[in-house]
Amino acid sequence: MRVKTGINGLDELIEGGFPEKSTILVSGTPGTGKTLFCLQYIHKGLELGESGIYITLEEKPEELRREAKRFSWDLKKYEDLKKLVILDASARVGLPQTEKYFVEDLDIENLLNKIYDICLEIKAKRLVLDSLPPLFEKEESIRSKIHKIGRILNEISCTSLVVSETLDENRFSRFGIEEFIARGLIMLNLEEIESRLRMRECRRSIFIRKMRETKHKVRRYPFYIGENGINIDVKGELL
Repeated sequence: MRVKTGINGLDELIEGGFPEKSTILVSGTPGTGKTLFCLQYIHKGLELGESGIYITLEEKPEELRREAKRFSWDLKKYEDLKKLVILDASARVGLPQTEKYFVEDLDIENLLNKIYDICLEIKAKRLVLDSLPPLFEKEESIRSKIHKIGRILNEISCTSLVVSETLDENRFSRFGIEEFIARGLIMLNLEEIESRLRMRECRRSIFIRKMRETKHKVRRYPFYIGENGINIDVKGELL
């Protein structure tokens, strides 16, 4: 079974969508469109009647709602219908909390238990974890935490996107081990190029590094952000 991504052009490149119940790592440097990619994926599921959970560890839920509204995606409507939960894991102890779903600290066991309970509560089909780096304050515990995350994602049987922000566009992930819990790896890039008028401009591109159970080209494709979100130029293969 395939899960439609909602990303314009992507399904065409991966045989109709993500493999069902798989975990996909979405990586890239800051500003490449990772959060938008995830919002677009979650919203597509909501349109198809599939419940979803979005775990945010950096941006506040209200910021996500505002970002989605730029593309006419009304997340609040689905929250009110109990089809979507935005779990606020960006909160810090002692700060006021206005969200219904939140965790006060980044204890990995507490967070994963909360995710598990919410997925059962709303019968979630899609999950986004955005993003991994805030969970890993102590580098010596990274491997153990990543394996715990992988186990819980396998148990809940959602089709999941996990975000990892990289500091170097040549790396697949921040810590070099996140990709081992994922059946797919999608890299988003932002690079400066020289235009015809010899002016510097930026170009975004997407690279499907791996996707299990899927025939796909190992090529980069340019994409742009329009009124309806991310649009991939599937005929514009880059070297």
